[in-house]
Amino acid sequence: MSLTTRPFESRAPRLGSVKPFDGIRGVGVWCVVLQHAYAVADSLSGYIDLFFVLSGFLITTLIFEEQRAVGAVSLRNFYARRGIRLLPGLIVTLIVFFLPILAIRIMNPNPDTDYLFTNVVWESVTTFFYVHNIFFSPLLGSFQYMGQMWSLSLEEQFYLVGALTTYLCIKKGWIRQLAIGLTAVILFIWVARALGHGGPGQFWFQRPDAIAMGVLLAIINAVIPTELSPEVKRRLHPAAWIATIGMVIALLSSSKLIQALGGPYVPLYPTDVDIEAPPEGLSPTELKAYADNAIQAVLAQLPDGNYWVRWGFTLSTLCAAVIVFAFVRLRDDFALGRWLSGKTLCYFGVLSYAIYITHYQLFKLMDPGFQRGPKWIPIKLLAAYLVGAALHRWVEKPALRKYRQRFTHTPATTPK
Repeated sequence: MSLTTRPFESRAPRLGSVKPFDGIRGVGVWCVVLQHAYAVADSLSGYIDLFFVLSGFLITTLIFEEQRAVGAVSLRNFYARRGIRLLPGLIVTLIVFFLPILAIRIMNPNPDTDYLFTNVVWESVTTFFYVHNIFFSPLLGSFQYMGQMWSLSLEEQFYLVGALTTYLCIKKGWIRQLAIGLTAVILFIWVARALGHGGPGQFWFQRPDAIAMGVLLAIINAVIPTELSPEVKRRLHPAAWIATIGMVIALLSSSKLIQALGGPYVPLYPTDVDIEAPPEGLSPTELKAYADNAIQAVLAQLPDGNYWVRWGFTLSTLCAAVIVFAFVRLRDDFALGRWLSGKTLCYFGVLSYAIYITHYQLFKLMDPGFQRGPKWIPIKLLAAYLVGAALHRWVEKPALRKYRQRFTHTPATTPK
C-alpha cells in the first residue's frame, strides 16, 4: 500500500490589493531616509523589520495563490518577475552613482580617492550580485557608500532560498513542518540577540528572523479558516492597536528627542567607541582599522547592558506581524489601515524602492560625513524624492509595463 502526499493548498481569502501595504511602505521609507539624512532616532531602523515581515508575507502568499489558481508554481516566472521589478532600477542606480566616484578619482588621483574608488567598485559588484551583507557589515554603514544595500541583499537571498524551499514544501505537503522549522529559527535568533550575541558575521542584526516571520505569518494565514469568526475579529482589533503602540515604542526608544526630554532612552548599542563618527584625519588604512576595532568593542560589550539591539528588532518584528495580519484580515474595519490607504502615502509607497536604493549614495555625495546638521534635512529629503521619482517614472514603470505580463501565470480555461 503506497501513501501519496497531496500538495498544500491555501485556505486564505484572495489577497488582492491591500492599500495599507503601500501606505506603510510610504511611511517607512521616509523614516529610513530621515534617519539617514540626520540621525534623529537610531531605533527607526526597526522599520526595516516591518519591511522584511511584509516582504516575506507577500512573496509567500503570492506563491500560495499561484499554486491554488493554476495547480503549480513556476519558479521561472517567479524569478523573472522579481528580476523585472528590481534589476532595471538597481542597474541604473549603480551606474549613475558610480560615475561621480570615477570622476573624483580621475580629477584628483591620490591614495584616498584610489581607496574610495576600489571600495565603491567592490560595493557595486556585491550589490549587483546581492551579497553586500556578506562582505560589508550592516553595523558599519556610515563607512560605506551604499550602506543601505545590505537589506536588499538579504531580501534577495530570501527570494532565492526561501521561495525554492516554499515551492518544495508545497509539492511535498510539508508546509506545517516548514512552519515548525521557521518558529524554531525565529525563537533561536530572538534568544541569541537578547543575550547580546550577534551571530556569524553579525547575521542576527541583519534580521533574517523578520523575513522568516513574514513567511510564517503567510502560512498561518493560509491554514486558518477562510473567514474569521466575529469573536476572533473582535479580539484582533485591540491586539493590532497594542502592536501599533509597541511598534512606536520600538521605533522611538533610541530617539535623541526622548533622551533630551529625559524619557526612557535606550542606547542602540555600546557607545564607548563611536562607530558613526570616527576621528577626523584618519588615512584609509587607519579608518579601516578603527572600524574593525569599533565593531569588535561593540560586540564585546553588548551582553553587559540594556541596549536596543538586544530587544528592539524582536519587538519590531513581533508587532509588525500582528499589524500586517490585521491589515489582511480586518481590511477597512481597522482604522489604521484606512488611514494608511490615503493617496499620498500610497504614492510614496509605490516610490519606496526607488527612493530607498538611491538616497544613501545621494546623501554621501551631498554630505560625505552626514554631519551638516538638521538644516540640511529638507534639502536632502527633497533631493531623495526627486531622484527616486525620476527613477520610478523613467526606468521602473517602462520595464514593468513592457515585460511583466510575459511572466504572469494565468489559469487555463476548462472546456465546456
